[in-house]
Amino acid sequence: MDDFRRTFEQQLAAALPGAEIALERPRSGELGDLAFPCFRAAKQVGKNPVQLSQELAAAIHIEGALLMAAGPYLNLKLAPEARAKAVLGAILQAPAERPYGSRPANGKKVIVEYSSPNIAKLFTIGHLRSTMIGHALAQAHQFLGYTVVRLNHLGDWGTQFGTLLAAYTRWAQDENPDLDADFDWAEVAPERRRTPLFRLFQLYVRFHAEEENDPAMRDEARAWFKRLENNDPRARELWKRFRDLSLAEFQRIYDRLGVRFDTLEEGEAFYEAQLGPTLKRLEASGLLVEGDRGARIIHLEDVGIATPCLVQKGDGASIYATRDLAAALYRKATYHFDRCLYVVGTDQVLHFQQIFAVLDKLDPWFKGRMLHTPFGMVKLPEGKMSTRKGNVIFLEDVLDEARERVAAIIQEKNPDLQDKADVAEMLGMGAVVFFDAMNDRVKPITFTWDRVIALDGDTGPYVQYAHARIMSVLRKAGGDWAAKAQAGAAKGPFIAFVPTPLPSDLEGLQAPEAQALLFELAGLPGAIAAVADGCMATPLARQLVAVARSFSGFYTNCPILAPENTPEARDARLALCVATARALCQGLFLMGIQAPDEM
Repeated sequence: MDDFRRTFEQQLAAALPGAEIALERPRSGELGDLAFPCFRAAKQVGKNPVQLSQELAAAIHIEGALLMAAGPYLNLKLAPEARAKAVLGAILQAPAERPYGSRPANGKKVIVEYSSPNIAKLFTIGHLRSTMIGHALAQAHQFLGYTVVRLNHLGDWGTQFGTLLAAYTRWAQDENPDLDADFDWAEVAPERRRTPLFRLFQLYVRFHAEEENDPAMRDEARAWFKRLENNDPRARELWKRFRDLSLAEFQRIYDRLGVRFDTLEEGEAFYEAQLGPTLKRLEASGLLVEGDRGARIIHLEDVGIATPCLVQKGDGASIYATRDLAAALYRKATYHFDRCLYVVGTDQVLHFQQIFAVLDKLDPWFKGRMLHTPFGMVKLPEGKMSTRKGNVIFLEDVLDEARERVAAIIQEKNPDLQDKADVAEMLGMGAVVFFDAMNDRVKPITFTWDRVIALDGDTGPYVQYAHARIMSVLRKAGGDWAAKAQAGAAKGPFIAFVPTPLPSDLEGLQAPEAQALLFELAGLPGAIAAVADGCMATPLARQLVAVARSFSGFYTNCPILAPENTPEARDARLALCVATARALCQGLFLMGIQAPDEM
């Protein structure tokens, strides 16, 4: 497809000197494989867009393709055999180290900061968004040739820790009371309620519940955080204990999700030693001024931000903004990045506007390199989730419930399936992660059990089932067909497949259903690029559903192993099955989802 795209672009550039050539992908293969919208070029040459598309259709000739004027669009439609050869060749013959849709190294470096949970709190369903959106962005960027630094900016500092220290010393340092008596945790799995991290979470919730009637408790929490910043031995001892407990629990969840980071050590606390130098640099720049009650702020009205950026509290304590500024300066010096993505919720939009504006003033190098990638929050039907109030849905409870629902279906429909537990885990995980990816990143999600862990419709299990069905066909075909689709070892975001020759005869792929599947497979590289460009996994998720749906039509209407097929037709259709399995497997893996061979 790249060869046809380049030829089309070259011919258009020759016919329209100086015009901007930007190709699009039509809605369906019936309209064509590539489209050139003539609006802008027509304006440049002083012609009607419809007239220009007709003139170009008559003037441009590309072997193996038909050029058609469709209103103001010039569409390139490949001949069936040319489409089959181009798409299958790109997938089957791709080098093992550079699979279909990937790109060579481009010399650019991207930092992706994602997940970033707060210490001493269990993962909720809300954490899934930052974790898996960020994972998909990191995977896609690396797949497209970027050097990627995956960072987890742990919330292991700040007033929240003062809250936890105050709560612990009030209620739990001498004995661990029955905190279940104060709140209804009936929906939380019993094994979850027994973990040390859940006990800390209960302390946090109880403190915030009681401080509503006793505002003096807030001063107690601030005092504990000040002790922590002042290296108080008791505060530091507890902080380290809680942090170590949290890291062990977080790593267990990340292992289950298949998510990795280059470091878990560059959380907020990591920048403590750099807060002083950062404040001095801000002072030297003349940006830092005194605000109310001794606080230190930076005015940003000149760049359209009415709210000043608070950098230091009146008592000298640092805040989130101080640590983010220190982190950005450290990352510039350490990583020399081209782009830094912050996968953080929409409630932090103003914060990042302030941080980026301060960095632009402090050092013009930062301008255009920093990007907040906001996502809508996960809400419950009754309203926003709140860790402080304890009305949350824990992520692992969702994953466990999804797994159990799948396990029950497997037991009913395929009780002899090997590795039932592993397959149930794959499908349950696929349901939860894919649900999140199918939703537009910037829109909030209302959590309901049936929606999040749905197993039918446009879901992860639907795409996973397409892969399993293909592998079943290939096993029935015998020979080495199944081996051709078998995934090799994964390295970073890449899954290795052994390059496979194209069948010499592709006549068996003339049917409309085969051509529709080839068209959707051709759309996968663009969908992966759109993940990086739009900083969301949604384009890839939707394209994988389109591939799976098209495969269903192909499977139904183009008998693959029918006795009446010629050997050539059989081989061509099996080759398309192999290509589809590879594409689905790689696409799902970029999102953090496994493709089962049986289910």
